Amino acid sequence: MAETTTIQITKQTRDELRKIGTMGDDYNKVINKLIAEHNRNQLAEHGEKFIKEHKDEFVSIDDL
Repeated sequence: MAETTTIQITKQTRDELRKIGTMGDDYNKVINKLIAEHNRNQLAEHGEKFIKEHKDEFVSIDDL
């Protein structure tokens, strides 16, 4: 089993985490869900930025 730690959060944050989780989720699982969502958002933002910066390098499929 992985080593665990204790983190301090406010009661308000705890209550918000409870809303995000589903039945049977512990806080570790909820936090991992949030991390995964954050990573997806970062990837999407990176992709959008890349497209904006390189839009002149793309070719329309109609032009092929």
